Amino acid sequence: MAAYLNRTISLVTGQTGPNDNDKNSTGTDSVDDSRHNLSLQTSASSTSANFNTMSDNRMYQPNDKSPLQIFVRAKKKINDIYGEIEEYVLETTTFITALHADAEIVDKAERELFESYVFKVAAIREVLQRDHMKVAFFGRTSNGKSSVINAMLREKILPSGIGHTTNCFCQVEGSDGGEAYLMKEGSDEKLNVVNIKQLANALCQEKLCESSLVRIFWPRERCSLLRDDVVFVDSPGVDVSANLDDWIDNHCLNADVFVLVLNAESTMTRAEKQFFHTVSQKLSKPNIFILNNRWDASANEPEFQESVKSQHTERCIDFLTKELKVSNEKEAAERVFFVSARETLQARIEESKGNPPHLGAIAEGFQIRYFEFQDFERKFEECISQSAVKTKFQQHSSRGKSVSGDMRSMLDNIYERITIFRNLKQDQKNLLTERIQGTETQMMQVTREMKMKIHNMVEEVEEKVSKALNEEIWRLGVLIDEFNMPFHPERLVLNIYKKELNAHVESGLGSNLRARLSMALAMNVEAAQTEMTDRMHALVPNEQLLINSTKMVVRTQPFEMLYSLNCQNLCADFQEDLEFKFSWGIAAMIQRFTGKVRERSKKQTPALVNRQSSIGHTVVTPVSTPVEATPVCLLPTPGVGGITPEQLSIISRFAMSSIGSQGTVGGLVVAGVMLKTIGWRVLVGIGALYGCIYLYERLSWTNSAKERTFKGQYVRHATKKLKMIVDLTSANCSHQVQQELSSTFARLCRTVDTATTDMNEELKTLEAQLNVLEANQKQLKLLRNKANYIQNELDIFEHNYIAPQ
Repeated sequence: MAAYLNRTISLVTGQTGPNDNDKNSTGTDSVDDSRHNLSLQTSASSTSANFNTMSDNRMYQPNDKSPLQIFVRAKKKINDIYGEIEEYVLETTTFITALHADAEIVDKAERELFESYVFKVAAIREVLQRDHMKVAFFGRTSNGKSSVINAMLREKILPSGIGHTTNCFCQVEGSDGGEAYLMKEGSDEKLNVVNIKQLANALCQEKLCESSLVRIFWPRERCSLLRDDVVFVDSPGVDVSANLDDWIDNHCLNADVFVLVLNAESTMTRAEKQFFHTVSQKLSKPNIFILNNRWDASANEPEFQESVKSQHTERCIDFLTKELKVSNEKEAAERVFFVSARETLQARIEESKGNPPHLGAIAEGFQIRYFEFQDFERKFEECISQSAVKTKFQQHSSRGKSVSGDMRSMLDNIYERITIFRNLKQDQKNLLTERIQGTETQMMQVTREMKMKIHNMVEEVEEKVSKALNEEIWRLGVLIDEFNMPFHPERLVLNIYKKELNAHVESGLGSNLRARLSMALAMNVEAAQTEMTDRMHALVPNEQLLINSTKMVVRTQPFEMLYSLNCQNLCADFQEDLEFKFSWGIAAMIQRFTGKVRERSKKQTPALVNRQSSIGHTVVTPVSTPVEATPVCLLPTPGVGGITPEQLSIISRFAMSSIGSQGTVGGLVVAGVMLKTIGWRVLVGIGALYGCIYLYERLSWTNSAKERTFKGQYVRHATKKLKMIVDLTSANCSHQVQQELSSTFARLCRTVDTATTDMNEELKTLEAQLNVLEANQKQLKLLRNKANYIQNELDIFEHNYIAPQ
């Protein structure tokens, strides 16, 4: 039971190893362990139903990793290679026939020999089309051979039941059509598949000879094994006839795998052993699998299950290794299985209906038997694929090499004869070739020079556009002042105002740039195009070609530069600030004072740096005494250079907090000190003056003032944004110039290419005889290379599919 569970776990996890056929676990497990495992199987049957369905569906779907795909790929590959061989032989024969008719280079005997290869390759291709993987099932009557085949095909195709059912050989193979049919031996009549019960059932009145064959053609799309070119052969019981030699000669010599189906409720009989002894004498080490069918009966006696299984396994291994000597113990252990074909067939029929597979279980332990059958299918697919590839395709590969090798030797002799004729005409070709090469050399030189000129002109355009755009950006305020649309601070009107202002700026900048640059750039582009035309036409000696190329280069319209600024999107994030701000307010004064201090510090910093750098290392710094750390003084230190930004920030914060609503006490203290020091009249006068100034500025804050403020803010914002796209705009303009000049140069190159083509045509006309010989010689080289290619393909095929076996 432990070995059973190990193999089941390996199937679930997708791993295989020595534990799959562990022979150390025999009947030593206790009855309690066996019953515990069976109870686990019963409880897990319902929970693992979905996994079983998924696993079985996976095996049923077309799988490129299936071992059977090795044979399918090998068959497809050898058929493809022979398709190439057939095409190659036909091509070579056609060429040799034409060569024999045109010139006395090939004699009649060689031509007939080439033609004989066509029939040989066609015959081989016909044999390849019929090659398939064949598995033959043998065993005593009613051991379940037909049930095993039906379970593998996932459908009840062959008759099965109680008693002696199969009375003749039944071969199941794939059909490309959608309908199933059958054919009797010696007849081409297609009969309905339901008639298999009347033809193959031994219980019916109409009986066939035991060695006769009924071929059943089943649609390939209904079974993955048939789709992979596997052919199943069901046989009568080996105990019903003594004509075993006839059976083997007629149906077994081309079988790749044999499956011996035993009844697990009994032991292997003498008739079954005798049949496979006869098979091993006629075939060298046949591939034999042994299935102990009806293993579901062991669930009724779980206490003897492991001992019976161990006994059957040991006998089967001894039969394969010691009696037949067709495999070693390790291989034999991997080819003995304990299954229930009827149970597997029922499970797969239930699955095809959309039900869980465990509904087809007959007894406890279904999952293990189900996986055991899948394990048999997997190892069967590996074995039959390896065996069929070697037996079916090795001889065909050798014959293909022989055909391609013989034809290559004959082509080598013909090639040497043509070479003698070709050398007589070679000198005439060289004269025209030198002329064409001279044109190509000059073309390369002109191309390099024109590319350099285009590059320099593009850089010049980019520099000019960048300079002009920067100048227009500095004059942006003048352009905006020319905008006279009525202004109103309301949000809806203001959005329309900004949209129109963006359009005005974009239009004004574009027109200014065109006025400054377009004419000069158009003249430079036209001059460059004229120079290109003159240089390229010098390479064309034909006057007619010169006229045609001139017409093609002329433009219907002059070149015009496009300046894309897109101010709408560029200034879309502009946010105006039209709130009233008193110019003599405390915040404004502190901000103004801070700005002056920063400007002064910026001016002094470079001077201080220059002075220190001029002193350099010539002045020795006096040794300073250490000074103890003291708190930072907020007041300006005399002789240091004014208030630092840090001190100014602290002072402004202190002043604002003192005057604000939260610093009422501080404000009263300051007001009291100033009242006592200056006097209330002076303070009242200063306050009145301060209020008048505030009132004046507040009354002056009209729509005109707001418009001026708006335009000033817009100028600063647009200037910043436009400076960001100076490089992009100049690059765009240079790209337009580059595209214009490159397209002109490309049209001129096509003109020269046309002239070169005409010279080549003239060369072909002058060397008519040489061209014929060269064509023949090239064709012979091509055919020889194809022969080498076919040889390499066959070598690779043998290395990939035959050598590893």
